[in-house]
Amino acid sequence: MPAPRRPHVGYPPQYGQPPRGETGRGLAAIVIMAVGVAIGALITVLTVLNPPSSPPSTSPTGGGEHSEVSVRQAVQPALDAYSSGLYGDFWDLWTVEAQGLIAREEYVRLFEICPPLQTNSPLAISTVTVTGDSARVEAARLGETTEFGFVFESSAWRYEPSPEERLTYQAPVDQIAAQRRALGLCGATTPSPGATAPTAPTAPTNPGDPSAPTNPGDPSAPTNPGDPSAPTNPGDPSAPSGPTNPGDPSTPTNPDIQPPGFQQ
Repeated sequence: MPAPRRPHVGYPPQYGQPPRGETGRGLAAIVIMAVGVAIGALITVLTVLNPPSSPPSTSPTGGGEHSEVSVRQAVQPALDAYSSGLYGDFWDLWTVEAQGLIAREEYVRLFEICPPLQTNSPLAISTVTVTGDSARVEAARLGETTEFGFVFESSAWRYEPSPEERLTYQAPVDQIAAQRRALGLCGATTPSPGATAPTAPTAPTNPGDPSAPTNPGDPSAPTNPGDPSAPTNPGDPSAPSGPTNPGDPSTPTNPDIQPPGFQQ
């Protein structure tokens, strides 16, 4: 008769529910994996909808209004105004600080009493050098080159006078014109429309003696009425034959004074 079978002692049963501790750890791992997948998906969506911006350009003057082409296009109208004699329009394109050196009306009057030697001759830009908000422009006309300075102010390129030019405008306009005239830097002046040069009055003659002038105060009349060819001062052979009457405005006593008919 076989011996009865005894159950195993010390071993867990082969079937049935696992212990509670192992079940909790498995659920926690599943939850962590699900949260990680959700976070990854959220980051991916945000990256697609809002891509990172590109870094800003490190060349502030490499293009746009600070390029050489833009400077040429902005400066040429100012040079055209100056070369064509529109000095008021040229003054309008100065920097605000430079316009305080000389009033617009005085600047225009300076060129009226001392016109430049070269007029109505266009200035052609040869070279442009841009440094930040400053530009040096070289322009030529009739074989001569002139350098102009410009500053980028209020979203536009505006003329900036040189230190020498600034020093010149510290003097009155009439003095500036006289100095330029003495150096031979003034061209021919043009009289204002309708202005005529006054002429000296003609002294009436004596009906009794046509050769003798009535006005003895006229130094252009000969001393000896019987000899019209006799000079005023016979003892001074170097006496001028022309009129010396200070009342004749056609004979200026000061060479710096403009002929009559022109505004000083």
